[in-house]
Amino acid sequence: MTSIIKYANIISIEIVLLEILLKKSFAYNICSILSLALLILCIASCKNNAEPKLVYTENNTIKQDVKNKEQNITWTFELEEKRLSQTINRGAIEIGIEVPYGKELYKLKNFVQNPVYPSIEEFGSLDTSNLKVSVKNKIDSFLEAFTSEEHSGADAFFNKKYLFNYIFFINDFESGWKKNFSKEVPAAPDLFTKWIFGQPFNGSDIIQIPMRFYTSCGTIDMTMFINSTGKNDFYQITIDRWDRV
Repeated sequence: MTSIIKYANIISIEIVLLEILLKKSFAYNICSILSLALLILCIASCKNNAEPKLVYTENNTIKQDVKNKEQNITWTFELEEKRLSQTINRGAIEIGIEVPYGKELYKLKNFVQNPVYPSIEEFGSLDTSNLKVSVKNKIDSFLEAFTSEEHSGADAFFNKKYLFNYIFFINDFESGWKKNFSKEVPAAPDLFTKWIFGQPFNGSDIIQIPMRFYTSCGTIDMTMFINSTGKNDFYQITIDRWDRV
C-alpha cells in the first residue's frame, strides 16, 4: 500500500512538472510568434517609408561634372577660325573672300543667275543668246560664199527687191579696203581670218546683227539687216568702222 501511495505521489509530481513545462513552452511560442510579427511589421513600415529621393546639390550634378571636366581639358587652337565664322547666304551668295566658289557652293543657290557675257570696246556685247541658230548658220554660209573667188553665190542670199544694196556693199567694201588698209583686196580664201557676232536686235520685221571681221591688216565692223520671217533674206550690209593694225 505504501509503495502504491509512493508511486502515486511521484506521478502527481511528474504531472505537475509536465503542466509547468507545457505552460512555459506555450508562452515561449506565443512570444516568439509575436516577436516575429512585430519584426515583419517593422520591416514593412521601414520599406514603405524609405522612398528613393535624388538630392541635387550645386556641386553634385552631371552638368556640373561636365563643366568641371570641360574646364580641365586643354583645347587646341582653331585651324580656320575666320573661315568657319563666315556666313554663306543662299539668296545673295554673300561669301567670304577666302571661300572658294565652286560647283558645290553653286548648288546652295536657290535661284538661277543670269550669264555674264564679255564685251568689246567700240563694238558692244557678245551676248548672242537670242540669235537663232538658223540665222547664224545662214550668215556663216553667206560669208563662206563671199570669201570665195569673185564672191560667187553671195548675191543669192539677198532679197531680190534689195539686190542693189548688195552691189553698193561690194563697192564700199573694195574701195574701203584700199583706202584704209592701203592694199589690194586679197584673193580667196585669205579675205578674213575669222569673224564674231555681237548682240543682235530682234525687231518685229527685221533682225539687226553687228559683226566684226578680222583680217591680216586689221578689223572691220559691219551691221547686217535680215528679214526676221520667212527665209531670213538679207536686206542690207553696212560698214561701220575700219581699224588698221
